[in-house]
Amino acid sequence: MAQVVMAIGAVIAAGATVKSMNEQKKAGRAQAAASNTQIQMQKTKATRERRQSIRANIAARARMRNQAQLTGVAGSSGAEGGTSSVSSQGGANLGFSSQMSGLGQQFTAFSGQAAQASSRASMFGSLANLGMQGLSFGASMQGGGSDTLGGATQSVSGPMASTNVRPPVRRG
Repeated sequence: MAQVVMAIGAVIAAGATVKSMNEQKKAGRAQAAASNTQIQMQKTKATRERRQSIRANIAARARMRNQAQLTGVAGSSGAEGGTSSVSSQGGANLGFSSQMSGLGQQFTAFSGQAAQASSRASMFGSLANLGMQGLSFGASMQGGGSDTLGGATQSVSGPMASTNVRPPVRRG
């Protein structure tokens, strides 16, 4: 009877582990899709911000030229220098915005890779757990001594079967 219960438990554990692994794979794929979507959102936002910055730069230069004409200094070195300064500052802002967008995309990609690695690690942990359950089940099916692989105690078969022996603990 005990073997039947253990066999049923082992089958349930195996089935649950396989299901868990499948769900972890799905979670990894969903995380990758979420990361890709977030990267696309960042690209779209960066494009919009670049366009807004360019529009604002064009409008600022037009206002400066208009003001220079109204005050009669159009074409002077001061007016042209001011317009060039606005253009230069606009270019610097665009460069910074592009750099920050690229870094944000890298961060999102690395976060997605970390989540996928975590999902894979969890999946392999489940697989290892399944293997340990199989070892434990196999040991119990042999009917000899059982070895709890967690390491708390080991039972010994033979003349000293009633003696629990603690495994050596390594320090260091």
